[in-house]
Amino acid sequence: MVPHAGQMHNYHVVMASLNSPIAEFFPKVDVEVGNELFWYIFDGEPVPVDGYIDLDENKPGLGLTVNEESLQRFRIIE
Repeated sequence: MVPHAGQMHNYHVVMASLNSPIAEFFPKVDVEVGNELFWYIFDGEPVPVDGYIDLDENKPGLGLTVNEESLQRFRIIE
C-alpha cells in the first residue's frame, strides 16, 4: 500500500506499517482546488531531505499546528 497525497497523517501510516515502504510527496504549490490547503493552514508539515521524511517523535499528535494567520486568507463557502 502506498498512501496517496503525502501529508502528515499518511506519513504516520507509512512509519507504523511494514506494508508501506514508501509515501507519495507533493511539493508546496499554489492553491488550486483545495487539496493544497494543508501547506497553508498547518505548520509542521515535513519536507524531504535526500528523499527521506523525518518525523519528530517529540511532537504530540501528528506534529502539526494550525496557522491561524494563514487561515484568515481563505473563505469557507457553504
